[in-house]
Amino acid sequence: MTNSTQLTPYIGFKTTEALRGKLNRFLEAVEANDKTAGSLYIEFIGELTEHVIDTLLLKMVEIAEINKVGQKVIRFCASSSTKVSGMLTSKIYKKMPVKELLPVANLWTKFLKNSQTDNHGEWYLLTPISNEFGQDLDAILAEKGGSSEFAPNDLNDVMQKYDQLMQIIIDTFFLEATKVVKIGAITNKMLTVGVDTVEKAVNAVLEKVIKPLEPSHFGKFVEHTENFYIRL
Repeated sequence: MTNSTQLTPYIGFKTTEALRGKLNRFLEAVEANDKTAGSLYIEFIGELTEHVIDTLLLKMVEIAEINKVGQKVIRFCASSSTKVSGMLTSKIYKKMPVKELLPVANLWTKFLKNSQTDNHGEWYLLTPISNEFGQDLDAILAEKGGSSEFAPNDLNDVMQKYDQLMQIIIDTFFLEATKVVKIGAITNKMLTVGVDTVEKAVNAVLEKVIKPLEPSHFGKFVEHTENFYIRL
């Protein structure tokens, strides 16, 4: 990560080959007007969900050396979020005509970015954030500095910023696509309830597990969050 204010701040994460492969197969199917596009999109979202849950939640167990009670909370939240995502994705996209998936494909093409202009760098799924929020994240990292331990002067404010970061990831990579397709009233209600479940799960992890961490473990958590913030 670089703090250069000349670069655009983004929130997102580095892709794996498996994730990128499934996304590309979906994009190719839409371009070819292949009726398997809906099923391929469900496969991609399944891979994406596992990747995000692993990166956002499960990795914290290892990185911050979470105790057994915290691990139980995290694993429950991860399981609930995965089930909700899978159920809603299948409900919305399984039988969707290819032409209706075109704006979805365009959206993901916009999210997929390389760290180098010649595309020889790392591939990410990213969404731009405001310069103000980028500066907020920079301030957290600057306050921590190079120390392995971190006890922020305003813990509540730092946690609010991380809650905002998580919210951006949920809204962008799991909700944006639902805004460019037509879904019925019942499905929309299910979506609202499902997203609320995921948001509560993530908030529970932040408040009950991350916030009470000792400075040495909180420092590792903050270092981990740098994986979600990049300037290009």
